[in-house]
Amino acid sequence: MRQPAVRRLPSGSVTIIRRVACLGFVASIVHGGAAIAQGYPDSDNSSEAVQVSDPRSISTTHRLEWHWKQVHWGELVATANLTVGAIVVSQVADPPARWTRVNAFDNWFRDRLKAEGATQRRIDRASDALALTLIGFPVLVDSVGVALIGDKNREVAGQLLAIQAQAFAMTGFLTTATKAATGRERPYAQEQGCAEFNLDCGRDANKSYFSGHTSFAFTGAGLTCVAHKHLRLFGRVGDPLACATALTLASATAIFRVSANAHWATGVLTGAGVGLFSGWLMPWLLHFRHDTSEPHDGPMRAHRFLSPYGSRHELGLSLAGAF
Repeated sequence: MRQPAVRRLPSGSVTIIRRVACLGFVASIVHGGAAIAQGYPDSDNSSEAVQVSDPRSISTTHRLEWHWKQVHWGELVATANLTVGAIVVSQVADPPARWTRVNAFDNWFRDRLKAEGATQRRIDRASDALALTLIGFPVLVDSVGVALIGDKNREVAGQLLAIQAQAFAMTGFLTTATKAATGRERPYAQEQGCAEFNLDCGRDANKSYFSGHTSFAFTGAGLTCVAHKHLRLFGRVGDPLACATALTLASATAIFRVSANAHWATGVLTGAGVGLFSGWLMPWLLHFRHDTSEPHDGPMRAHRFLSPYGSRHELGLSLAGAF
């Protein structure tokens, strides 16, 4: 039987076909590698590749992340009302001297801390500078400098600014309202006999309780501490140092107010407590206590059930469940 003729290609053509096939194989490998690196749909690792290789995803990544309860619009309304209330109350004329008696505790500290003459005036100006510094630090450095300009994170900066406004508004209202209600005579006013009208005493001679410098200074210190504790703005060493420095400067402000003969010791202690409440405790209670990044299980997370069991020799109950 005659065998069918087999057509053979010239040896040069076979060589060319082999080379083309090899090039095609190499091209397929290169194409697959490119698909993995660039996130083509035919790559199994496309989602991870896009996150690594896409420069836009890198540019929009923030070091800071807000994962706590956000400021509610109702809190912003309350902040505005407190601010307006504080401004209105602060414009009220100097109240009459309702609180003129001095206890032994206040007298003891005044006798030991009070400065005289030019030194007293310099200490008074220093307390002004310290209070303004502690008010400005959390706003200008933490919110604007680190979060907004440094990290370009408008969400974190906005949340911090809203919380800071809320804290300062609360401190301002409590301070001005208490000053107007108590009418406590200042130490220098008592010495100059300002219970009766005296031009040398100024318009706030009976607004000693409690110290506004101290309350605002500790509000700023509290805001600094709570933000650096949770957001890690300066790092492992810088955050505790920022908090400790702020508290130290706030304490110095309180001491300077007594040395300047402008407030009693009980007034600065109350101001410190109010400031820490508004600047540290209130932000933690309203926001930083609620961490949305923590896993929250449903109502079955501690499910338990009781079931009977028995055999030829024993009978009883078994407790099982998911804990």
